[in-house]
Amino acid sequence: MKNTAIALLSLLVSTATANAQQPAPADAPVPPPPLAPMEGTPAPNAAPAPPPPMPQESAEPTLPDRMSALEGKVEGINEPFLETKSTVDSMAKLKFSGYVQGRYELRNDSVSGVDASGRVTNFDRFQIRRGRLKATYAGKNTEYILQIDATGDGVALRDAEATFVDTWTPLGLRVTVGQFKVPFGYEVLQSSGEREMPERSRVIRALFPGERDRGLRIVGRYEKLRLMAAVVNGNFTNDSVYTTFDQNRYADVYGRAGVDLGFFVFSLSGQFGEKLLTTPGAAARVTGTDTDGNGMIVGDEVTFVPATLPVIRRNSLWRFGADAQFYYDIEGLGGLALKGELVLGGEKNLAYRGLAADACRDLKQFGWIVTLVQNFGDRVGIVGRLDQWNPNRDVAGGTSMTCTNAATAASKDKITTLGGGLLLHVSGNLKASAIYEHLWRDASLAAASATAPSAWVPTDLFTLQLQAKF
Repeated sequence: MKNTAIALLSLLVSTATANAQQPAPADAPVPPPPLAPMEGTPAPNAAPAPPPPMPQESAEPTLPDRMSALEGKVEGINEPFLETKSTVDSMAKLKFSGYVQGRYELRNDSVSGVDASGRVTNFDRFQIRRGRLKATYAGKNTEYILQIDATGDGVALRDAEATFVDTWTPLGLRVTVGQFKVPFGYEVLQSSGEREMPERSRVIRALFPGERDRGLRIVGRYEKLRLMAAVVNGNFTNDSVYTTFDQNRYADVYGRAGVDLGFFVFSLSGQFGEKLLTTPGAAARVTGTDTDGNGMIVGDEVTFVPATLPVIRRNSLWRFGADAQFYYDIEGLGGLALKGELVLGGEKNLAYRGLAADACRDLKQFGWIVTLVQNFGDRVGIVGRLDQWNPNRDVAGGTSMTCTNAATAASKDKITTLGGGLLLHVSGNLKASAIYEHLWRDASLAAASATAPSAWVPTDLFTLQLQAKF
């Protein structure tokens, strides 16, 4: 049975193969060709048309083209950058600094109210002692300094310096024209923001009122040597009358030379000049007569009649100074500073405008200062200062009748002051101090009801001060 099935299957396969290989008969009908498809219509069973060719990309830019494009972009960025850099560089050369000293003073010469002239007689007070704002521009060969002081009394100019800076010689010369501190001694040049005591010593305040004058100054240095010289008007800047011009045609000359070893500094100073001892009179009265009858008073018809005729006297002056500062860091305690200064001077009365020289008006001046500062760490310190000011040590010919009054005054005018107190550096920008000062002088110089309050000299003064700076 099985063999019969296999034979039947073989027969069927052979028959199918023979029929597939047999050609079609000659008279068999030929099928018509397929109709051509309409335009835009895909033929049935046809392969999809290939997509249109993509546009060919342009050729790669050459290296010079790339560099040129990059340079253009950099140039576009560089121009505003250079403008910004120029502005930043200029601003970096300009610096602002300043400080404010708020103060309370307690004086033993204070009384309540005002005097008969309406002048305040109560000096226990709060005040803004200094309100400084300083601008400094430092270029390659140029320096500009402008400092003002704004307090309850108004705004005043302190420093205005136009300076040429030498960058070619080893002396590093600096030539300044303007208003500046005169180059004499240590306390004159020390900043009020750095000074430990509330005010400069009495000798400095008497001989160098306001510390500043107008003129020409030259500063130089070579290794450890320091040199300063100046030619100035000679009347300082706080003169109540001659505030904007020289009161005489005689300029004052200053010089200072010293060495700076770091831990020890020593300098010598000198001043030579003249000054007028002037008390201006009241304003002149103008009178006149119309002598020619033309209805106007002009020319020689005008007459100036002084209300009072001031007496003007002229003195030549010289001053010599020496100062030294010693600095030492005591291990485990803090920095120590010991400072000393002395000033020796003289004035000689000269003949002037018909007035003969008066030897009784000659002066022999002397003053000295000793200051000690001891810091305890970085925050706390103490200061002590002893100074003496003698406006006139003696008068030549004092035994004669002509100079008796001058000799008597000279014997009583010496003032000695001892002061000291606590210093607290709250931060690098904030400093507080509590300072007490006591002075000794002749009893005849004590405050009296007949003495103007502005001329009183207190025997005790306590000062609380808070200073903020930037």
